[in-house]
Amino acid sequence: MREGGRCLLPGGPLNLVDAYAPDADALLATMGSNRKGLTSERVAAIRQTSGFNELPAQQRRSLLAKVLETVVEPMILMLLAATLFSFAIGDWIEGLAILGVVAINTVVGLLQDAKAERAIEALSKMLAPTVRVLRDGRPEIVATRFLVPGDVVLLESGDIVPADARLLDAANLLVDEAHLTGESEPVRKGTDPQPEPKLKPYEIKNLVFTGSRILDGTCAAVVVSVGAATELGKIAHSLEDAGAEKTPLQVRLARETKFLVILAFASAALVLLIFAVKNQSGWDAASVEAAVLLAITIVVAVFPEGLPASITIALSLAVERLAKQSTIVKKLSSVETLGNVDFICTDKTGTITTHTMTAKEFYLERAFHASADLFTLLSEGREDLVNDLFLIAVKCTTATVDSGDPTETALLRAAVLTGFKPGVFDAGTDIVDAVPFSSDRRYSAALVAVPGGGRRLLVMGAPEKLVSLCSGLDHAHAADILSDLGTRQDQGFRLIGFARVAVDATCARVPEALPPLEWLGAAVIHDPPKDEVKQVVAEAHTAGIAVVMITGDAKKTGFAIAQAVGIASDPAQAVEGKELEALDPEEYRRRVGDYRVYSRVGPVDKLAIVAALRSEGHVVAMTGDGVNDAPALKQADVGIAMGRAGTQVSQQAADIILTDDNFATIVAAVREGRTVFGNLQRLVRYLITNNLGKVVTTLITPLFAPGTSLNALMLLWSNVVMETAPGVGLSIDPGGPHVMQRRPPRRDDPILTPRDRWAMLFDGAVFGLAITAAYWFVWQGGHHSAEAAQTAAFVVTLLSPQLSVFVLREGRLLDKFTAPNKLLKGFSLAMVAMVPVLVFVPFCNRIFGTEPLTDLGTWAIILGLSAVSPLVRLLLGLRKASAR
Repeated sequence: MREGGRCLLPGGPLNLVDAYAPDADALLATMGSNRKGLTSERVAAIRQTSGFNELPAQQRRSLLAKVLETVVEPMILMLLAATLFSFAIGDWIEGLAILGVVAINTVVGLLQDAKAERAIEALSKMLAPTVRVLRDGRPEIVATRFLVPGDVVLLESGDIVPADARLLDAANLLVDEAHLTGESEPVRKGTDPQPEPKLKPYEIKNLVFTGSRILDGTCAAVVVSVGAATELGKIAHSLEDAGAEKTPLQVRLARETKFLVILAFASAALVLLIFAVKNQSGWDAASVEAAVLLAITIVVAVFPEGLPASITIALSLAVERLAKQSTIVKKLSSVETLGNVDFICTDKTGTITTHTMTAKEFYLERAFHASADLFTLLSEGREDLVNDLFLIAVKCTTATVDSGDPTETALLRAAVLTGFKPGVFDAGTDIVDAVPFSSDRRYSAALVAVPGGGRRLLVMGAPEKLVSLCSGLDHAHAADILSDLGTRQDQGFRLIGFARVAVDATCARVPEALPPLEWLGAAVIHDPPKDEVKQVVAEAHTAGIAVVMITGDAKKTGFAIAQAVGIASDPAQAVEGKELEALDPEEYRRRVGDYRVYSRVGPVDKLAIVAALRSEGHVVAMTGDGVNDAPALKQADVGIAMGRAGTQVSQQAADIILTDDNFATIVAAVREGRTVFGNLQRLVRYLITNNLGKVVTTLITPLFAPGTSLNALMLLWSNVVMETAPGVGLSIDPGGPHVMQRRPPRRDDPILTPRDRWAMLFDGAVFGLAITAAYWFVWQGGHHSAEAAQTAAFVVTLLSPQLSVFVLREGRLLDKFTAPNKLLKGFSLAMVAMVPVLVFVPFCNRIFGTEPLTDLGTWAIILGLSAVSPLVRLLLGLRKASAR
């Protein structure tokens, strides 16, 4: 029966051990099924309690939830409070202007979020759409979502397993379970019970798991779990425990926002105190309104309203650039987090390696020959030797060049490349009988009839097994062969031996006990590293990033690949999952940063590795393609899933998806992240420096004038338009040549260093004094109104940042102004061109409270004061550069 998505036995839920331990027929009886399958009536009854065979859909955030997530930031809340105060005193224009800024920030974020969701929806689904199943004793095709526990499914080569199922019959069954176990080698499956308790999925040989692919053979299996109750479903459910945390960017910006909130309150309180001193005789309604307006102005002056939109736009543009580099970014902040990464945890198969088994060498006549060197043997008249080698490879397998056991397909491809095409060179040599490979026998064999009437027994399998069965090899010779092959085995390569023997022409079957064989040689098979990986790993190390390989393979195999690409250099840097389990938590945390190869690890181990690295202050990127990777992908600071080989579950858990499954793309994305992080540092400094200048002038001006140098609308226009546009240009500056030669920032490093903060405060003070000087010069001249004085201050506020943005760029003096960045230059020129419009167009005069300035001397003073702050910063920067 079924309850709450779990198959029930009389004693309780059907755990893995309940599925693999008993005899198959006993399990069928317990489940109320048989080898002919369920009846239609029984299926309908079970589905009432089992539900459908599908994973729960990932819940989408509602539009309201997304909006609330945007507006609950402290900066936005302060602006909303300023909006309410503006409405309360009847200043609708300023209130609506501030509200418009909040709306723009929200809409920009929502648009990018929607774009990411559409990209994810376009990715393919993991589960097979239909499957052959026995119903009412007859085979029929049904959609996989309609499977129930007790159904008997029929699978063959190429099929994807639709649910967890216990094998009833299996013929030469080879299954790829890498998505679940992390094992790159396919698994031979059988039907025998396994009474051992607490077996791990990769140790279970009589179950097939959801999402696995049948590489070879056929089978009939009874479904034991569907949907969320499958091993895949359990891992998907565990993702709920790996809760989302704030990214390093969010944490850093929260610190800056906290500083700005304190500054806003303190400045507003100081302004009110100044008003109180100036109005000691008493407060009237006009004084109260003026004080509130000034407090609102100071709040607007403190907060860089354009910062959220600038960061969002900058990250969105980075996302667009990454999309052109085969990288889909689901979460904007992940771009910046990539720039902080100092540990990359990557899987081996398909990311570091090509995921294509290749025949690297052949061991013939006590010597290793590269695959290409077989042509040399052919030219030396050894065609019989090469012919026999590939004849064994072709006849002792059910694989084809395109499908089947990856090791055997590698041999067949080598045969084709050497000119021995299956079905052509072996024509006339017919198979009389064959036995498939089994883990007990450790070989496969074929009895063939050769032209001329004779028969031969061809054998392919584990070299040590075949050597033990060969005659003509004395103990010393056999030891030498195994010693030679051991040098390749120690490097993590897989070895396949070949042997043969002539048998009686009347022999009709492969004998149970093989006769003495004649040793021929062996093939060295491996999944080679991708060509570019070694160079990319070296680049990562130069950038201060440790690369860690996590694999389901054996430790020796994993270390060999890691050593070949430069990830590890010492065998002590490799560790197995069982060794990790023996460590106490404190030692685990202390040593986790020293390992570079983790082998034989499960989903819980991967999660623990990522958590331990993060607890030590590291920023971790985790790659993966299987269901077993999903919890760790979600736990990592940046989860990176594969787009081609990745499962639906891993892609849902990840922050970033690689459409080319290439490790080099990860490091290229880190380079982009480093560039973005540096640009965001300059952007934050640029915007906050400008705002500090406005705070300074807003605090100083009331001391000698009846009003402020800038009104709230002037501040908003300056913050949101005149500085945001060039700020966006600054945020997409190309990375310098040394961007990947710097130490990545630690998790707790602020976005601005103490030196940056002091420079920011100094530059802000200089800028504020320049604005105030422009106001004072025009107002004290006696020939102009307060509006004209505000206009002069407004122009300095608008023009000075257009120069400062270039000073903050990286590079030498001329490079700051000439290095390519069309967007920055275009935006800055557009902002400069807008200044006359704001000063001389009557409509703008009415909106902003400006007044035309026609005196050339006044403009000369304004232009000179606009250059003061950028010039001071430029000179100080050049002085520091020469000192270095």
